[in-house]
Amino acid sequence: MTEKHQQHNFNAAIGKVLQLMIHSIYTNKEIFLRELISNASDACDKIRYLAIEKPKLLGKDELQISVRIDFENQKLIVTDNGVGMTQQEMIDNLGTIANSGTKQFFEDMQNNKVDDINLIGQFGVGFYSGFIVSDKIKVFSTKAGENQTYVWESEGSDGFEVYKSEEIMPRGTIIELYIKPSEIEFLEKYRLQHIIRTYSDHLIVPVELIDKDGKSEIVNKGTALWLRPKTDITDREYKEFYKHVSHAPEDPYMVLHNKLEGNIAYTSLLFIPGHKPYDLFHPDRKTRVKLYIKRVFITEDSANLIPSYLRFMRGVVDSEDLPLNVSREVLQSNTLVHKIRGSIVKRILLELKKKAEKEPEEFMKFWMNFGEVMKEGLCEHGLGEKEELLEVCRFNSTKSGDSMISLDQYIDNMIDGQEEIFFITGDNLENLRKNPQLEGFLKRGIEVLLLKDGVDDFWVNVINAYKNKSLKSVNRDNIDLEQIKQIDGNIDTDEDDKQTDNEALKNYIRSILGNKIKDVRLSTKLIDSPACLVLPEGAMNVRMERLLIEQKQLNRRTTKILEVNPKHKIIQHISAAITANNTNADISDIVEIMFYEACLTEGEIIENPCDFVYKINRILSSKL
Repeated sequence: MTEKHQQHNFNAAIGKVLQLMIHSIYTNKEIFLRELISNASDACDKIRYLAIEKPKLLGKDELQISVRIDFENQKLIVTDNGVGMTQQEMIDNLGTIANSGTKQFFEDMQNNKVDDINLIGQFGVGFYSGFIVSDKIKVFSTKAGENQTYVWESEGSDGFEVYKSEEIMPRGTIIELYIKPSEIEFLEKYRLQHIIRTYSDHLIVPVELIDKDGKSEIVNKGTALWLRPKTDITDREYKEFYKHVSHAPEDPYMVLHNKLEGNIAYTSLLFIPGHKPYDLFHPDRKTRVKLYIKRVFITEDSANLIPSYLRFMRGVVDSEDLPLNVSREVLQSNTLVHKIRGSIVKRILLELKKKAEKEPEEFMKFWMNFGEVMKEGLCEHGLGEKEELLEVCRFNSTKSGDSMISLDQYIDNMIDGQEEIFFITGDNLENLRKNPQLEGFLKRGIEVLLLKDGVDDFWVNVINAYKNKSLKSVNRDNIDLEQIKQIDGNIDTDEDDKQTDNEALKNYIRSILGNKIKDVRLSTKLIDSPACLVLPEGAMNVRMERLLIEQKQLNRRTTKILEVNPKHKIIQHISAAITANNTNADISDIVEIMFYEACLTEGEIIENPCDFVYKINRILSSKL
């Protein structure tokens, strides 16, 4: 291969995508044209933005996209006069794909969980959908402001070539699809008209169709959908626009079309997806709501326009007030952008609250998809809408069964004498429901929120109260359930004798466990279990502490308080041995085993598991 023709191999991910497209049959092949026209529209948006500072790049050209039928040579040609690509951009943009979610995508493909090629647009591989209908693709491109055309060529097998074109074409990109004999329908005029009107009718840039006889027509309406009155827009048009901006196959869960006038003026057309994107929690994930200023595309990754916890949103925001020459850096600190952001977020949360109240079952589908990422917003310092966000949050609880409840419902369920919202965090619902620290709450009819998501460990340290009700973890040490509600038959008349016995019990346990614990206290929370670990005031929870230790941000764990249940048989057995002055090796081993069991229940690391196993085996052997 000469220097003029550079041969490149596809990366592994693209190889899989191409084999998927070349050797498989899909139910909706026509989306290849949607993807190519969408890419062409983006290229036109980019040149319009660059021309704000450098008008010469655009000149007097009218931006346009054309789809031309070359029936004689069995080719479909898609052309735009957008920003174009350099040689290196061709290699980068047409030789690699975004990695976020790709691994999961292929795993689901292999497990037959994904059977529609519509999904490919979510992974930045829309260009390769051209191989669904063609056995060869050639791309000619000239970068705006440059005077050299490059060619990208591939048959979708081992790799691609990139080389200089002998002819210099005007700014923009030409994509030639060599249509497979089996896909000849995509060279039919009326078939292409239908596809363009279905998927690209809303594009600002006109889309021209040139038939095999050279006759041309503008197929799409060429007006910004979001600027049209709601009454003039059909449900189908909303859905197709959503699929255009999201590259998603399904219909949106919610459409939010809003025009605001007054101190701030903007129009927004936003969508909540019907399904969770694969890369929702990928670290490189960014917001994908496009910002336009006076119908000129500016950016789609402005974190200040849409907060990170709403990064699943799709759509556009078009402002009349922002200056066209605003830089992306200025957007980060622009006061007007902050006002627009606040208005948009308020509207989203309001509509979600309405949906939750009117259609709770449908809302729960949304919450199962996006609830965990929504709760990330509760961790953000300085966030002004935390109470509004908490209003739409839903939680499992000890009384909710398979359903979930709001914090307002929790407050309605509070028993007389209860002034706090109690919660417990952990890894899964099954383990949380069996946690010994819930026993006293369940016995007294006090509801407890069950928080199983990783983000829950963080936001409960930021949010201290909701509507004047403090939030409190059940594994804190300063909880006296007897002050809320006593259990029948729980009052003992021999208080003085019990006080003496209990002090002796606590002192003995302290002497056995030493620096493994911070202190020993009697529990009002335990009913059926002998002991549990609780956190001293100000200490972080066990799961958070474990995470920081794993990340080398903490050197060691903090010691916890051991709470014991004086009414449990094991504790009474220990207490009796102390009273009889018969605290032998078995009694001390029982104390340590009880401590280790409390550690396991709370997910605390056992520093000496071999000692734990040895003591259990010794006690068991003595009973045989």
